[in-house]
Amino acid sequence: MFEQLEPMSAHRHGHLRLRQVANYKFAAYQSQVPLVFSEMLEAAKHFAIVFPSASPERPVALLGDASGRNRFVDESGRWGAGYLPAHLRRYPFTLATADKGSEDRHAVLLDRSAPHLSSEEGEPLFTGGELADSGSVADAVAFLQRFQREADAVPEHFLPLVQAGVLVERSLDVRRGGTVVRQIRGVRVADRDRLAALDDATLAAWARSGLLEAVHAHLLSLSNLRRLID
Repeated sequence: MFEQLEPMSAHRHGHLRLRQVANYKFAAYQSQVPLVFSEMLEAAKHFAIVFPSASPERPVALLGDASGRNRFVDESGRWGAGYLPAHLRRYPFTLATADKGSEDRHAVLLDRSAPHLSSEEGEPLFTGGELADSGSVADAVAFLQRFQREADAVPEHFLPLVQAGVLVERSLDVRRGGTVVRQIRGVRVADRDRLAALDDATLAAWARSGLLEAVHAHLLSLSNLRRLID
C-alpha cells in the first residue's frame, strides 16, 4: 500500500499540498486489513472478520479474492463498500517509531507517490516551516495519532480470547451455488460451544468491556464471505 515512504519534513515536503482524492487504487491489492476495537461492529456489517492464526489477537477484515485483488476497489479506483476501515482512511500518512529521546513517540511518514499529494492543489502541509495546525492536514495527523493509539491497544482487547481458548483454527469455505469456489486457511474463528462453556464471571467481564459484543459481531460477519466472489 505504501510505495514510497518518506519521513515528513518541511525541508523535503514544504512545497506539497494535501488534496481530497476519491481514488483507492492504492488499496487495490490489500486482500485484508487490520481492524481496531472501536470499528469491529461497523466493519462486521460489510466484511468477514477473522483472526489470523499467526497473530490471533489482531483481527482482520477480509477484502480480497484468491488472487489477492481487493473486491471492494473497482478498476477506476472507486470504493465499493459502505464502510472504509481506519487502516485505509489514514492514507497517505502513517507513523513510525521515532528514535529514543525524541519528544514524540512516533514520527509521521507519507507516501510520496500518493495522488493525494500535489504541489498545486489542496491545503499546504506546512506553513511557515511548521506542520499545518488547522484544516485537513491537522485533521489527518490527529486521526493518524488516534488510530495508532487504538492499533497499539488491539492485542490488549483480544488477548483474553486467545487465553480462554475460544479461538479455533478453521478452513472457511466460500461457496457459489452450493459449490466451494475458494478455501480460506490459516485463520481462527470464535467457537460458539467454547464461548458458551465459559463461566459467568468471564462472560460478565467481557460483556462490560464490549468484547462479547465484538465476538458476536465477528461471528455474524462470516456471512459476508460471499462478498469475496459476488
